[in-house]
Amino acid sequence: MSDEVIGWAVRLAAEVAPDEAELVPSVTAAYVAGGTARRELFARTNAAPGGFDVDAPIVLFPHVLAAVTLAGHAIWTALGGNASSVSTLLKNLGDLWDRRRAKQSAAAEPQVPPLPELNSLIDAISTELKAAGVPEKESELLTFRIVRALIKDGAGTRAFLAAAPPEDRTR
Repeated sequence: MSDEVIGWAVRLAAEVAPDEAELVPSVTAAYVAGGTARRELFARTNAAPGGFDVDAPIVLFPHVLAAVTLAGHAIWTALGGNASSVSTLLKNLGDLWDRRRAKQSAAAEPQVPPLPELNSLIDAISTELKAAGVPEKESELLTFRIVRALIKDGAGTRAFLAAAPPEDRTR
């Protein structure tokens, strides 16, 4: 695995899961390796040490990597679309964040969602995080942090997506 992918993962973790920074190189290597190594990242035991919620993810970062991988098509589209400059994408992301938060409190929705590439990317990542057991409130903020980090480091994001294609996580 390339140093570029590890560096990208460390930068991503600093934005979205700083408490797991020490685990990032080994988690990323296992995720990229795929197969059994990847599946073991998602294994849960029936034990609840210290009273932690058994259904909660033990480590968040593998789920972040899975969300990025599964949203790969949406990421490629957003990073290569008409609004491909980093500053424009980040501005659009901020605008979209404001619109989505306002939409939660307003009854009327616009007929056509603005910024379809970013909306698609946000929805894909959010769906995977929720499926991993991340509560909706935390998922929303985490999703925007992930997307911001992906945009800021587009070259690293592309390198990761090339190194870690999606695969079935079932046994």
